[in-house]
Amino acid sequence: MRKSPMTKCALLLAATLAQPAAGQKARSRAGPDPYTRGEHAAVEALGYVSLGPFQFGTGHDTASVEELLGTEPLVWIETAHFRIGCALSPLRLRGQQEWSKEWIKKVRDELDELRPKLPKGRLKKRVKELDPWLRAHLMAQRLERLYEEVLEVLGRDDAWFAAANYDANDADAFTGQGPYLGMREKFAVLMLQKGSSIARYTRQHRGGEMKEPIRHCDLAFGSIYWGCSEESANGLYKGDYALHSNLVFNVANNLYSGYRCFGHDLPAWLVTGLSHWHSRRVSPRFPVYDRLDDTDSRDRSPFWDWDARVRGLVKFDAFGSLADLMKVKAAGQFGIEQHMQAWAVVDYLVGTNEAQVGAFLHGLKSPFHGRVRMPTDAELQQRQQDVFASTFGCEPAALDAAWREATKQRKPGRKR
Repeated sequence: MRKSPMTKCALLLAATLAQPAAGQKARSRAGPDPYTRGEHAAVEALGYVSLGPFQFGTGHDTASVEELLGTEPLVWIETAHFRIGCALSPLRLRGQQEWSKEWIKKVRDELDELRPKLPKGRLKKRVKELDPWLRAHLMAQRLERLYEEVLEVLGRDDAWFAAANYDANDADAFTGQGPYLGMREKFAVLMLQKGSSIARYTRQHRGGEMKEPIRHCDLAFGSIYWGCSEESANGLYKGDYALHSNLVFNVANNLYSGYRCFGHDLPAWLVTGLSHWHSRRVSPRFPVYDRLDDTDSRDRSPFWDWDARVRGLVKFDAFGSLADLMKVKAAGQFGIEQHMQAWAVVDYLVGTNEAQVGAFLHGLKSPFHGRVRMPTDAELQQRQQDVFASTFGCEPAALDAAWREATKQRKPGRKR
């Protein structure tokens, strides 16, 4: 079988994981869903299309993934906009970390949102443990919430993409090639227990073996994928709070990249800043950094209080110019200061005029050359400059000065 090309891949920093097992055990089972019990009405009430089976990517479906990953207790959920494979371990709703109380409160709020969608009595009032199915349901709910947030930033709704203007020569009206932000197929997410399982799956279906989380555009199928394991980031993903934050960062990146169909990259500062913006709404404690490549083993600062750090860097004029940030081609080339700057600029833009951000994204994602060939780097840079000027009505230096001044005026501790 011909493997899909690795057309878009971002790799997260993590420690070396265990090697794949020499032999494969019999298929693990998560058991039937105790919350919907597979009942059509209960599944539909959650906004789901199905609990599987379904196609998951080029040349493979849920059954073939199960066969490939026999030791992973996979459950499957297809929502309105996502196809999700989830094999997460049970997790007690407790902890001793400094963020445990805020995490538990957030999860209990999510459970309160989920409970009335299920048949009465199926989800207990006082949950002590998140079992594998409950974790999968929470992930599905989180992903659909993120999709709504992205639509809001874009200034769109599903009806706009359903209009289906696929004429790539009509640059302004072009909606993409399908109903899912312009993609033909739903966005794919795979969350497993073992790094060796992710390596086996990516070797078979995502263009090359990689134990670390990756983002991958499956152009042949028309979908964009993100996958990870609980062993990622030296075991950080075993915690639900960190996994939720990283899930949102990476899937937000995929959603914006897929807007009006993936035909070319967005500017690295913009898509990375937006991904941080969504992720930090979950929690600011787990910043995500794209790696330069699969050999990148640089240490990253664990510092997560970016509000305070950004104020200090602005005060001492330590950031480079926005114009220079806009020239960086890939987020893997960013240092931590550039990650913070990208987020701070996006935070300022969304907070002052969200409609302009949507218009900026729309202009950037207009198709090049009727989609018959990819744009050059020079064309992408020129597009960014032209759309920036037409959207914001100024040069980057003026916006640069505005967000820095706003940061200086912001009082410490103010919620964003």
